[in-house]
Amino acid sequence: MSCGTTLVATANSHYSNGIPNDGNIILTNTFKQLIAPWLLALLLAWLLVVLWLNNENRNQQLQQVQQLAITVNYAVQANLSANNNHQQLANQLKQIQVSSPFGVEQIAAYNSQRQLIASSVDTATVPVLATAPKTYQVSTLDGQGKQIAVLPISAGLAIVQPAIATPLSDNGYIVVVFSTAQPWLIWLIPLALLTAALAIGLVFSSVATRREQLRLATDVELLAHNLRRLQNARPDCQISQQLVPALKPLQSAFNQLASKLDQQQLNTEQLIQQLNQRVQQHNNEVAGIEQQRSRLMTEQQLQRRQICHWFEQSLLLWQRRDQLQHIQLQRLSQMHLLAGFYQFADADAKGAQIKLSDWLGQYIAEFNELAATGAVMLDWQEHPDNLSYAVKICGRTLRSQLHALIMLSLRGDDVSKITLSIQLQLTGQQPVLRLTAGCNGNGLPAHCRELIQTNDVLDLQWSDADIALLKAMRKAGGEFTFQSLDGLGCILQLTTVVQTEPVSPQNRLQHVLVFDADEERLQQRSVALNAISSQLTTCHTLSELEQLIQSKKFDLVLLFLPSATERQHWNTITDYARKQKAVLCFAAADSLSAWQQTLPKVQASDQFCLAVVQAAGNQLPTVANLQHILVVDDNETNLAFVQVLLKNKPLVLHTAASAAQVFLLCEEQCFDMILLDIQLPDMSGVEITKQLRQLPQYRQTPIVAFTAHAMPAEIATYRAAGMDDIVFKPLEPARLDSLLARFSLTSP
Repeated sequence: MSCGTTLVATANSHYSNGIPNDGNIILTNTFKQLIAPWLLALLLAWLLVVLWLNNENRNQQLQQVQQLAITVNYAVQANLSANNNHQQLANQLKQIQVSSPFGVEQIAAYNSQRQLIASSVDTATVPVLATAPKTYQVSTLDGQGKQIAVLPISAGLAIVQPAIATPLSDNGYIVVVFSTAQPWLIWLIPLALLTAALAIGLVFSSVATRREQLRLATDVELLAHNLRRLQNARPDCQISQQLVPALKPLQSAFNQLASKLDQQQLNTEQLIQQLNQRVQQHNNEVAGIEQQRSRLMTEQQLQRRQICHWFEQSLLLWQRRDQLQHIQLQRLSQMHLLAGFYQFADADAKGAQIKLSDWLGQYIAEFNELAATGAVMLDWQEHPDNLSYAVKICGRTLRSQLHALIMLSLRGDDVSKITLSIQLQLTGQQPVLRLTAGCNGNGLPAHCRELIQTNDVLDLQWSDADIALLKAMRKAGGEFTFQSLDGLGCILQLTTVVQTEPVSPQNRLQHVLVFDADEERLQQRSVALNAISSQLTTCHTLSELEQLIQSKKFDLVLLFLPSATERQHWNTITDYARKQKAVLCFAAADSLSAWQQTLPKVQASDQFCLAVVQAAGNQLPTVANLQHILVVDDNETNLAFVQVLLKNKPLVLHTAASAAQVFLLCEEQCFDMILLDIQLPDMSGVEITKQLRQLPQYRQTPIVAFTAHAMPAEIATYRAAGMDDIVFKPLEPARLDSLLARFSLTSP
């Protein structure tokens, strides 16, 4: 910036009002430098012009003298040939001299002896011919500065008309004396012209110099102005205009300086912007921390109020212990304690492993008793995975969750039936346990819906322990939803993320018959019953039931008796049912006593669960003498078809849908034959065979490949892995019979 200041001061000291202060000095110096070359050039030019003019005049004069001599020659010849009148010839020569356009001083005619004949002037001044030239010649008179032209008459005539000169035997001479002096104006005109050119040149030079000085002053002023802007830290101070050549280095240096200053200013602005952003970010972080602190304080205050409210409700519940039944007080207290635990302790619901089917069979009477207090019938639904996996969950929490669902459902208007579903869902990223309670009637009351929807637990009273527990499970990672519609009832659903472990499956029943007049319920229960039976037959009409129970033998018959009063059609059915291995009958609560008069072992329909069916199957006589066959296929249709083919065979059929189930079953049971699918979801049948052949008890067991197609190379691979034979899908009955006979599983 100091160099810019210096430049501005220098410019201000040398320039005033846009014009240089020492402009006259500059012009004077310029002229001093230019005047000598200009004068020398003027002198040389003048000399050249004078020489050229002199040469042109002389040549022109010589030509004119020659023409004049020819004219005189004509006159002389005319006079000489006529009368030889010399005086007349002299007069004529005077006339020719006077009419001559240039400075002729005298004209004289001489004879061939070089004697004067006639002259235009006094004869005393006539020059004497010293020689007799043969041709036209011009010479200078000694000491007189004049020119004399001598032309022989015959030669002159010959030049114009050769025929005249022929008869003249005695030729003479024509002498013209003329002055070669030039007028002084001829010499001054070039000098004046050149002087004028010099003056004009000097004027133009002065104007050009003045203009250049003005342009220089303007450029310097522009440079000074931009320097002042640069001193004031103004942006974009670079000079883009075209300056005079003398200022171009300074312009380049100035632009570089301005560019650097602009870059520094830009960097400074960016740095300031970054600092402002950091300050803003820091302020935002401080504000966020302050908001978080405020929110935490608000949450702590709210939680403190909620804990105080929870203690107050606990005290109120304890104060009403005499007004409540013992079991009711126990359930409310348990739910109230668990609600506080999960609401304020930030805990999860993990616990010991529980097999859901066995657990439900243990506590189903307790849940039914709770529903019976409201004269409501429970209907239980289970999922097949409840038998194959155990969940890690707190058993006390699970009981209280079901208590809360039942109690909240009982709050609905005109509720007569509650359907409870316990479903272990393994699809998805994490396994979840879904508890669902669906009831009929007119749905939940308005105040219950408001209590469920609100996030504030301060509105919950001690009697709302069921809602408090279900909402508190959200803190433990659960999800509680509800749907309530007038006239359609309500659906309550609690979903909890759980950890699972596979468990060993129990012995499956071979053939089970299920009757239920309610087709929808029959279909739902069949899904779970398929997990404990190798072959499941269902029917929903009495005629179909009568036909099946008379024609076939079943390991277990499940009869869900209708509430119809006409029971005479059931006499034949009950007679045939007693001949089956095991019969379980279930009836609704409103017709239970009536059915028990006909069938003493009829149970209430709310007692049905998978544990009851498994217990009945465990009481069946063992089939130790029968051979066991394992059929492995991930297609349920293929398994069902094989079950149909083997239903009348004296064999115990086991099925599996994956390699994991195969290895688990093979550890618990030694099979006499394995029908193995090649393509399974978790492992190929070839790899399963290789691993089974490494076990001592399966080195000789027949293993048959079960596939839809195979090339010869693939068949060779199957046999190399240890497979004894191959059958193709769909399985033909004759082919299956031949395999069983070949491996001595049936008599031929």
